Amino acid sequence: MKKIVVFIFAFIFSCCLADTSSKDVSIQNSEIRTACKQAQELEQKISDLESEINVFDQREKNSTPILKSTYEILTRCFTLLFDLQRFSKFLVINNSQENKNDFVRCSIIIKNFSSYFNAVSGELSKNTREIIALKQNRIEKAKELEKKKTRYEELKKQIKDKLPETVKNAEENIIKNVVYHIATKSNSIDELDAELESENAIGVLKNTKINTELSLTYPATGKLVTEFGDKGKNGDMIYCISFETRKGAIVTSPAKGLVVFSGKFLNYGNMIIISNGEYRVFIYGMSDDVYTKTGDVVEIGDYIGTMSDETQPEKPVIMMELRKSGESLDPRHWLHQTIEKENKGSKILRN
Repeated sequence: MKKIVVFIFAFIFSCCLADTSSKDVSIQNSEIRTACKQAQELEQKISDLESEINVFDQREKNSTPILKSTYEILTRCFTLLFDLQRFSKFLVINNSQENKNDFVRCSIIIKNFSSYFNAVSGELSKNTREIIALKQNRIEKAKELEKKKTRYEELKKQIKDKLPETVKNAEENIIKNVVYHIATKSNSIDELDAELESENAIGVLKNTKINTELSLTYPATGKLVTEFGDKGKNGDMIYCISFETRKGAIVTSPAKGLVVFSGKFLNYGNMIIISNGEYRVFIYGMSDDVYTKTGDVVEIGDYIGTMSDETQPEKPVIMMELRKSGESLDPRHWLHQTIEKENKGSKILRN
């Protein structure tokens, strides 16, 4: 009897520990998602500040020659005005009717020149004040930029420190082996997607963990460079959306689902494929720093890796493609739906 009581007590205690552990992991994941969101918001603010500083630099660069030219004109005007004044004094000293007429003409010229001189002086003063203000604004923006960059690096470190250790399991290995076999014999995304669809249909990659309505967000912050339906360089239709990001930018999961593939694929760089049971989201163009592995279950906003941080002049580009039953779909519909839901939710909270 005592053994049974001890067993029951041990079972309840282990369940409590498991529940506590599960809650701890959930809190940790929530903290990571929050930190990722804050970091991506900072990425956008940093990019905006850098753009503003570039505008200041360009305006100062454009203003400097004008300032220099205005100063040279002013110097010449001053010299000429000084010479005219000396000449007028000479006319006054040589008091003759002819000199009086010349003096009147000279006075008119001096008066006009003085007005022009004052106008040029005013313009020079205005341009000088503008450049001083530009420099001051630039200094303030630069200080703000440094603070944001420091905070951004702190957040990235916090995210890395909070990430749990990756643990492999038998199910993951089965999925990984199947998918990598598929990837090695596929010569395009179409072929890869068709093979995944085939394996999913016979139950090998059937997503039983996550079967949910599709919601989509952007995986990283950046400037949109291509949209679904655009024409490529060779005239072919583009079936993804892509945008420039910052070097080393944080990439988060754009959808909730099961990671059915995580690794290098052809010339697409590192690719992550997330399945929600009906749709598959392809994210590619990432660097070697990929955290998410095949078999993981991810939520929207989970940390999945970073963009390339290599010393290249071009900004890294990330691409996202949405597919269902082998057909490419325009992801903007789901992206806009998610944004509308978030906006409605924030309005309810405010009210």
